Amino acid sequence: MSDLLDYYNSDFTNNLIFLTAIVFLIAGIVKGSIGMGLPLVSISLLSLYTSPRLAMMLIIVPTLVTNFLQFYRSARKAEMVLSNKFLLGSLFVCTIMFSFFSFLLEQKTLSFLLGTTIFIFITYRWSGFFSSRKIVFDKSSQIISGAIIGIAAGFTHVWAPTIAILLMLRKANKEQFVSLTGLYIFVGSLGLFSTHYFYDLLDSQIFLFSTIMIFPSIFGFFIGEKIRSFISEQFFETLLLIFLLFASINLLYKSDFITYFIKTFGKS
Repeated sequence: MSDLLDYYNSDFTNNLIFLTAIVFLIAGIVKGSIGMGLPLVSISLLSLYTSPRLAMMLIIVPTLVTNFLQFYRSARKAEMVLSNKFLLGSLFVCTIMFSFFSFLLEQKTLSFLLGTTIFIFITYRWSGFFSSRKIVFDKSSQIISGAIIGIAAGFTHVWAPTIAILLMLRKANKEQFVSLTGLYIFVGSLGLFSTHYFYDLLDSQIFLFSTIMIFPSIFGFFIGEKIRSFISEQFFETLLLIFLLFASINLLYKSDFITYFIKTFGKS
């Protein structure tokens, strides 16, 4: 029996539904403001009162819909798809492959590796190491980039950190960042949804509950869009780096690295 069925059989059903709607509203505001963050924010908050596995499944439909909306509202959509076709293909395939294996592998190790990578990137970015560097976005780099994003997303169901690093290395401006993020996560979400649907990993009740959470997510997204219109390019990048810093700390905490570090060095 799923965690969701337990909710229906408890006296706290209405409170939990309301709380979950608030979580997706907050995640939607973050998503609309900086173009990403709905999976990371919602999983982090949902995991406070439900299992991480259920949290990872509940985000699938809101993530799919909000990112389609984000991409749909961008300019030059066809050109964007064509210029990123190799990345999108690699991203889709790798998300499908590794989201299936995510149910069989240890999450803490993956959280540690992803959190460490993000933290190192932030350190170098604030040091100015990447200020004069820009990656070449050819066919090979597209395939590799798509694979990295897809592997990370398949295992953890979180796209934001790896996509943010890629687009910051590409020197994407605010509007490019938001548009491409919507496109990448939408395609990855299709892969994630396909895996859960075809392998019967997403039962009907969880799917229904996830679908209902579209509404607070979209409402929050539109609020976030209004906020983004007042944000400058420089402040936008600062917000992204702060977001990534919290993301890395959250991932390292989930990996038990921070707890281990405190226990080990706290004794010395």
